Amino acid sequence: MPNVVLTVDCEGAHHDRCYTSEFIKVFEEEFVPASWMIHVSIKDPSANTNLYYHEYIHKIPNWHELGMKVNFENERGYVEDAKERGNILWVARDTLKSHTIKVTAFRAGCFALVPSDVPYLEEMGILVDSSVVPDSDYKMFVDWHGAPHQPYHSEKDDLTKEGKNRLLHIPVSTCDGKYGYLDNGFDSLKPLFEANMDSEVICLGLRDYHDSVDTLRKTIRYFRDKGAHFTTLTQSASEHYEHHKSYAGAGV
Repeated sequence: MPNVVLTVDCEGAHHDRCYTSEFIKVFEEEFVPASWMIHVSIKDPSANTNLYYHEYIHKIPNWHELGMKVNFENERGYVEDAKERGNILWVARDTLKSHTIKVTAFRAGCFALVPSDVPYLEEMGILVDSSVVPDSDYKMFVDWHGAPHQPYHSEKDDLTKEGKNRLLHIPVSTCDGKYGYLDNGFDSLKPLFEANMDSEVICLGLRDYHDSVDTLRKTIRYFRDKGAHFTTLTQSASEHYEHHKSYAGAGV
């Protein structure tokens, strides 16, 4: 059975409602860890960091993981310039670090990761990325058509190809153009779950501003009945390296 990784995009400071307390309760009741991807935008770098630091981090068990989610945007809109994108990443890292949050997992907002971002992520110690939505119909800034569905290291100039970047990509699970976010509802996602059952990792997402509490509980119990193992992004990456020692030995 695969590892199941549940990630939470933490953007509640920019919305009217935040369901983080409810999610934490489910995770504790089911004894399942999650990767909490705290959203940082250059337009308001500390909004979600402050929200989570003051309201939620002390409630999230230490066997969970805190990661970083970054929107590559400024007051003018989407940012394409490689150097400016790098600056945004450093601002995000430093914002979290100032709140004693050290991250090793990353997700790009709108799944908009590009090759020039990877060296910055590797330099700041990010081990695992979950910005890939292979063969998804979602193509706002990046088309992930043809990307691997299993964890992989990407090519320097083409993130949809396997290569020798140190950063490990754990793709969000997809099926028939849909990507696995729980706000789609359990019944809608069940075919996606079934289609990915033979995967090394099934990576699923939640949004903290969307009420996916019942779907979360149903999803956990569904996979538990199948004998799945629940883990975080970074722990899943560690287990991947253990089973692919040739990469580690090659210095990847």
